[in-house]
Amino acid sequence: MKSVAPEISQRYLVLIKIDAQNLFNRISERHSEYMEVFSLKRDRSIFKEIFSSRYDKTNLSDLAHLPIEVIELTNQFYLEVDELYWYLKHTQDMPNTIDDEIMRKTARIKRFFETLKLYIDAELSGTKLEHTERKEEIPTKTNTSDYFISEGELQEIEAKDDFIRERNDS
Repeated sequence: MKSVAPEISQRYLVLIKIDAQNLFNRISERHSEYMEVFSLKRDRSIFKEIFSSRYDKTNLSDLAHLPIEVIELTNQFYLEVDELYWYLKHTQDMPNTIDDEIMRKTARIKRFFETLKLYIDAELSGTKLEHTERKEEIPTKTNTSDYFISEGELQEIEAKDDFIRERNDS
């Protein structure tokens, strides 16, 4: 099915999708490399290369061509990425703790990316996701239970967090 979105909107959608995909791939696939550099040298400059994106250079008039849902999801994805970047730039945690935190945050970023990609693909194909679907699929930052995790998964994550805190305290 051909998209009903104007060509300029389609172009911005594809650019956002590519930028988000490249950024997510660098964060997840180069994890062992940047952690090794950081662990050995305590050099944080590598994070600038890993977390660089074109979204930072995007202006509001460019984003205005996107559907509202995609703007919101794009913002949420990049906010999650920025949280991880900020953590890595300022943490005093030990490498094992940092590694655990990266894994947790990367899993969250992945959920945001997959949702963003779903909406972009729907827009490009001319399919609109219904508001009722969107309510369940869009992750939000307001409450942990709003993320794509069940109550059991949340308890498992909290138990791991407690274990890590206890391990670091001893």
